[in-house]
Amino acid sequence: MNLSRLQKNFESLAAEDPLWTVLSDNSKKGGLWDPEEFYQSGEDEIVSLEQRLAHFGISLSGAQALDFGCGVGRLTFPLSRRFDTAIGVDISKSMIAEAENNLGRGKSCKFFLNTNDSLSFLEANSLDFVYSDIVFQHIAPRYSKRYFAEIARALKPGGTFAFQLPSHYTGPSYFRKRFGYFLKRLQQATGSGKAYFEMNGIPLPKLLTFMEQGLSLQLVALWDYPAAGENWQSYLYVFRKPNK
Repeated sequence: MNLSRLQKNFESLAAEDPLWTVLSDNSKKGGLWDPEEFYQSGEDEIVSLEQRLAHFGISLSGAQALDFGCGVGRLTFPLSRRFDTAIGVDISKSMIAEAENNLGRGKSCKFFLNTNDSLSFLEANSLDFVYSDIVFQHIAPRYSKRYFAEIARALKPGGTFAFQLPSHYTGPSYFRKRFGYFLKRLQQATGSGKAYFEMNGIPLPKLLTFMEQGLSLQLVALWDYPAAGENWQSYLYVFRKPNK
């Protein structure tokens, strides 16, 4: 799926049910998310991440953090309570507008709409920490790798990049799944299809080679992170940019 199609999908989903589009609990579909519960889930996630990273000597503190694929700011706001500034970036204009409507939930937050595979608004060596959850799995790997390179450029020496991404599909009939995506894209092209989540992964060995050899980032840790559903093997990766 190209980025223009991805943007169109998420604009459609966000217009219909923005909170469920970010955190797709089927029991909350149809506008059933309580906003306070929804945003508290973001704080709970960052607390859990903070505790886990502490075991590797990584502190969630510093000048500037980035929430990539921020949606409505569920994770941006808790990051803003740990960093001087928290930046949220998303491909959906509707999501960014909703995040800005909730600025009171955080402090010193900045939100950016970005619809291409460059993050040129980020200065080189400007970020202490980058986090992304339940985002790259919806982006075609060719674009994810470009974003990884942009994030590596923007990280400060010693900065940390933590993100969730599936490695490989484990469910029945991979080819049937891909054919299903093809049919959905065809239906959209003819104006008869609905927006949908496309799932993607990058095999763990290929990802490590790209990040370590291609971008010179160092793997700190990885652990099972089943955010992609029962049919995908998914991990939470933690990389660091070496100090010069």
